[in-house]
Amino acid sequence: MLTSNVQKLAKLAVLAAAAGFAAPAPESPKPLSAYYESTSTQLVPEAAATTRDAASLGPWTFGKRLHQDKPLDKRLNLYVVLPGKLYHSTGNPEYDHNLVVNSLTHDKLRGWDIFWCIVLDPKLGDDLRSEQELLVAAQQSFRPADLFDVEDIPAHEVLREKTGIQSLAELGRYRRKDGSLPRLIILPAKLAVSATVEVPSPTNEQPRLP
Repeated sequence: MLTSNVQKLAKLAVLAAAAGFAAPAPESPKPLSAYYESTSTQLVPEAAATTRDAASLGPWTFGKRLHQDKPLDKRLNLYVVLPGKLYHSTGNPEYDHNLVVNSLTHDKLRGWDIFWCIVLDPKLGDDLRSEQELLVAAQQSFRPADLFDVEDIPAHEVLREKTGIQSLAELGRYRRKDGSLPRLIILPAKLAVSATVEVPSPTNEQPRLP
């Protein structure tokens, strides 16, 4: 009887060891490039994200989504600027974007509220790199030409995806009293992540873009 119990315990130990050996190691979060006041920085999410809990846009993942998605004053701002040159996807160019942060964290983990920044004015360009540029563009306005259509908006696919706007008439909610439109709109993504943001050391390899 004793021998039988010892054999069972031995089998259980072997199975447990095998299960532990077979279990995949947790993935390390992938660092991301982002701009802070036009300077290149490295954003490192607190944890790697799965498909179910990822804060993402198209093929791009910004980190593991925090449960409390309502923007909070205590969190910093992570702007996803569309279109942009920093991240490019051959298969999904409609999601090409820049990442812009409004602070460094000095090696401390901080929460970040994500905002979609969608360029409406085609003349604004696609390489905004600071919060100041974004806020100024959001306050500025432009008058669409007579033949201007929603398809002329550089990131009209993402505008449709995030707001449901499919026609120029539906932009009425953003029009100003004089009939002009903001050059850029900033929309809460209702997504938040936890990450550090630092200027990388010159000796460190810059994170590669997917």
